[in-house]
Amino acid sequence: MSENPSGGAHLAAPAASATPGIAGADAGPGRLDHLTQLCRTANFARRHLEATVLYDAHLTWTSYDVLHLSVMHRPVDTGVVAALAHVSKGSVTRSATALIRRGLLRRSIPSTDRRRSLLAPTAAGWALNQQLRAQLITELNTLLDAASGAERHDIAVLRQLITAHQQ
Repeated sequence: MSENPSGGAHLAAPAASATPGIAGADAGPGRLDHLTQLCRTANFARRHLEATVLYDAHLTWTSYDVLHLSVMHRPVDTGVVAALAHVSKGSVTRSATALIRRGLLRRSIPSTDRRRSLLAPTAAGWALNQQLRAQLITELNTLLDAASGAERHDIAVLRQLITAHQQ
């Protein structure tokens, strides 16, 4: 890690791979294509899980992530949730507000720092998180097991599903 001009740390770029025959192993365009495919794969999985599991619970992936992180790190600062979920603090605030209205989260303001906002699940939020987590795991396993061979990697299986879905 090194320091960038704005004072924060950033990760140094990994050295280019010289491994022939591996998609995306070459520096430059191949790596960009590999990253693009990885992002498409993640988006495909996310959309699939939103449509098959989260839709009935009236949640997006982001709102589920806010709920789940609030359950796992209770109580948790909204800024920490934003950092862990890799979304803006505004996205966390919007999702948290909707979850609070539904009685799934509660918000508190510490008396020592009125600028902070802490989120914690209600009993209903905790129960919904447990239920959804089990359903998400089951659906992901179903999705991966339906197209996988004995030696296949999960990402390769999802890539195959994307290709079949696009045709």
